Amino acid sequence: MADPSAAGAVAPLSETDLQTRDRILLEIDSNAEGREYPSWISDYGEPEDEALVDDYDEDPAIDAATLGQWDEKDLVDKFDYEWDPAAGDADPNDLDPSFKYVSDVAVDSEGIEVGWSPMFGPSNPIDSRTIIDPPDSYIVDARTRDDSMVPPTFPDGDLEVGFNEDITTFRKSLEIIDTHMDPFLEMEVPRHVAKWHGYDDVLAFPKQDYFNNRFTKEEDRTDFDALGPAEARKVAVTMARAKNNEWLPKGSSKAYHDAKTKVYKDNNVLTGSLMPGNCDPAMVNKIRPAIDVLGDSVELLSIEVETVFRFKYFGLIKNKRGMEAWAGVLIRNCDVDCTGVVFETGHRKRDPWYDGGDHWYGPYNYPDETRD
Repeated sequence: MADPSAAGAVAPLSETDLQTRDRILLEIDSNAEGREYPSWISDYGEPEDEALVDDYDEDPAIDAATLGQWDEKDLVDKFDYEWDPAAGDADPNDLDPSFKYVSDVAVDSEGIEVGWSPMFGPSNPIDSRTIIDPPDSYIVDARTRDDSMVPPTFPDGDLEVGFNEDITTFRKSLEIIDTHMDPFLEMEVPRHVAKWHGYDDVLAFPKQDYFNNRFTKEEDRTDFDALGPAEARKVAVTMARAKNNEWLPKGSSKAYHDAKTKVYKDNNVLTGSLMPGNCDPAMVNKIRPAIDVLGDSVELLSIEVETVFRFKYFGLIKNKRGMEAWAGVLIRNCDVDCTGVVFETGHRKRDPWYDGGDHWYGPYNYPDETRD
C-alpha cells in the first residue's frame, strides 16, 4: 500500500469550525449521560452555582413590593436634618442675636464695596455675617460654661479672677476680627462666620391675584366673575371700545384734544399746535438754502426768540427726531444761530399707512365735524 505521505499524495480534508461545533453538539445530545470529560474538568456541567438552583431560599434580588410605591411625594420629602419651613422650622440663615456681627462692609475710595464686581457680585469674605465676638471654649464662654464640670481655675476670692475678666472684656471690646490666610484664595478669611444654609431655587413666580395692578382702584374694579360669561363679555367689549374714538359720543375726541392743548392757548404759546406765528423775512431769506434742501417735508411756521425754528412736519414719525437734528445742522450751516428746531405734527402720533393703524385724525377744529 502506498504511503500517503509520499510525494504526490493528496492530504486529507481538515474539519471546519462549523463542522466541529455540529459534531460536539450532536455528541452531547446523543450521549449526554455517558459523556466522559477530561480529568482537568472536574465539575463540568454540574449546576453547583447558587444562582442556578431553583429552590434557593435566600434570593439576593430585592422585590419591587419591598421598595414600596413611589409617587411625587418622594421628591418633596426631607431628611430630619434638613430645614423644612412647612413644618414650622426656624430659618437657619437668621443671625444669632447672642453674637455681634460686622455692621459696616468695607468700601473703597469710590464708595463701592471691596471685592464687588458687576459680573460676579460681592466677593469680600468679611461681610455682614462675620462674627466679631466669637464664642470661646464651651468651658470658658459664659453662655455655655458649667463650673461644676471642671475645677475652678482660681480659688474663690482670688484677685486674678477680676483681672482675668477685665482682660477678656477689654480684648472683646477691641472688636478685632479673627482671620487667617487662606492658601487657595491667598487673602485674609475670617475664622468665625454665621453659616449660610442657602434657600431652595425659585422655579416660578408666586401666585398673585389677577386683579392686582397699579392702575385700577379697588372701588373702580369690575368683578367679571360675578357677571357670568355673556354679561362679562358684553362689559369687556364695551370697555375695550371706550378706548377707541369711533365708539365715543360726538364731541368727546375734540374735548379730549382741546384739553391737551388748552395750556398752550392759556399761556399764548404756539408750541404743540400747528398755528403759524411771526417769521422775520430777513431770517427766512437767510435760511432759504436749508428750507430748499428740506423741500416738501416741512413748512416753516414761526421763528421764536430768534433762535428756535418751528416747522410743520409731513414726513414719517419714525424719522422725526433725525430730521429735526438734520434741520438744525442745515440752519447752522447758513451762519444762523440756532438753539432748537421743533417739528410740529399736531394730533398725528403714528405712521398708520406703515403700522396698520387707523389713519383718521380729525377734523377736530371744524364745527361741522361728522365723526369723533
